[in-house]
Amino acid sequence: MIKLTILFYSFMITMACTQTITLLNNGKAGGSFNARTLMYKEALESKGYTVIYENIGKIAQSVKIFKETKEPTLMVYSTNQSNKRDLHNTSENFILIEYEQPLYICTSKGSQNKSGRITVAHGKGYDPVVLERLLGKDIVLVPYKNSGAILNGMLGGDVDVMVNNQGKSLKYMASGKGSCTVSYELPMMHATVIAKNLDIKKMRSVLKNIVTNDSAFVDYHTSRKLKTSNQTWSEELVIVQRSEKAWK
Repeated sequence: MIKLTILFYSFMITMACTQTITLLNNGKAGGSFNARTLMYKEALESKGYTVIYENIGKIAQSVKIFKETKEPTLMVYSTNQSNKRDLHNTSENFILIEYEQPLYICTSKGSQNKSGRITVAHGKGYDPVVLERLLGKDIVLVPYKNSGAILNGMLGGDVDVMVNNQGKSLKYMASGKGSCTVSYELPMMHATVIAKNLDIKKMRSVLKNIVTNDSAFVDYHTSRKLKTSNQTWSEELVIVQRSEKAWK
């Protein structure tokens, strides 16, 4: 009887670890969404999950698929996308806060005393009204597809100023081509993971373990000085829902 019980639990553990999960990649190469998705793919596979990797590459299309899917599905997300995409972090889909980070405003050395209009690189999801209120109306807003493309535009001298995440801003400062400062007027961005047709509590436990212990994630967060969360699920949900409102 004891042997049968052990076999039963071993079978249940095996079944749990071989669950098939669809993972939607909503980012493009060079961006944080793409990097995070690929790390989750490798980490989940190393834990025995079968991952169906859908390399969508477009946030709008990925959101549409996420809303309509009937399959167990995971997708990395962020609070600065929620209102624009009409997909919010809720008690039904929210898994965890992976990290939080402020936005930075970086200025090239050549444009610090520039007269006339300045060009400002920013992500497509950023509100132009907020940027104009912060930087003035005498600017030309130049939307880029992701944070990596914004950084390349600045490094290449294509724009005078960029609004970018912490990781890419630190890289820009290291280049010596300009300076960056934290914006306390732009809202804090929270990187999240959301799921559909999955056990939220169980998946949170799995992903929390990955984010905390997987070497790729530890290196990613440490190298970019990203602040991770050690709060409860309910506390994190309150934080991200407040963050979403700040991005309106």
